[in-house]
Amino acid sequence: MRPDGRVLLTSLAGAARLRELAEAVRGGALVGLGGREEVWEARRLCADLDHVMFIEGSRHEIPWAEAWFDLILDEQPEAPTAEMLRVLRPEGRIIRPRELGQ
Repeated sequence: MRPDGRVLLTSLAGAARLRELAEAVRGGALVGLGGREEVWEARRLCADLDHVMFIEGSRHEIPWAEAWFDLILDEQPEAPTAEMLRVLRPEGRIIRPRELGQ
C-alpha cells in the first residue's frame, strides 16, 4: 500500500485496524463503507484525520467516481462486484485486508 494511495475499504464491520490503515495512507485517501452505526463509529475514531471519509454503502453500492481507487480491501477479492470493478483504476488491486504487507 502506497502512502499516497487511494484506498477503499468495502466494510467497516470489525475494522480493528482502521486507524492504522488511515495512518498508512497519510498522503492519499482512505474511504470506508458501512452501515450507519459503523460509519459514525469510524468517523469518531478518525475525527482528527483529514484524508479519510466514511460513507454509507456496500461492495454492491459504491457512491464514488469511476476508476478512482488504487486498492480495494475486501473480504472476497476473488469475487469482485461490478461496482468494485467500476471504481478500481485499471492497474489497481483488490486484496483481503489481512493480506496487507504480505
